Amino acid sequence: MKKWIVLLLVLLLAACGEEDSSVGAGEMPQEVKVEFNTEETADPGEEVLLSATITQGTEAVEDADEVVFEVWQSGARENSEMLEATHTQDGIYEHSWTAEEEGLYFIQAHTTARRMHVMPKMELTAGDPDPESIVPDDSEDSDAMEKMGH
Repeated sequence: MKKWIVLLLVLLLAACGEEDSSVGAGEMPQEVKVEFNTEETADPGEEVLLSATITQGTEAVEDADEVVFEVWQSGARENSEMLEATHTQDGIYEHSWTAEEEGLYFIQAHTTARRMHVMPKMELTAGDPDPESIVPDDSEDSDAMEKMGH
């Protein structure tokens, strides 16, 4: 008797699960992807074009709500700069920036497009910094989100 009750419960739960999955069914939107075009090295004092291509599936995203490049030197995220990017063409967003001194810099593209938010990060080395001066980035991305709100 217990086996029949368990089987009945399993069938009922399975049926409920199928029913729930059909509510609001539709295709999940494809993920918004951000790919950096920026070189990974630069000379100190040289202007660098921060650049990222944003896509969703095979389509270039030309209507992003916001693309902001956050740039900070190794070990100094609290002093980061927030640089608003401009759409140029074919889903490419850019902003010019200069690495004023030798060091390792982190660049994070805070991107809001099509009701999604992605924040990829890259490293850029300016000059030939002393390896002992480089601090791995262990900062919290939530700190950056708070900074964007200000």
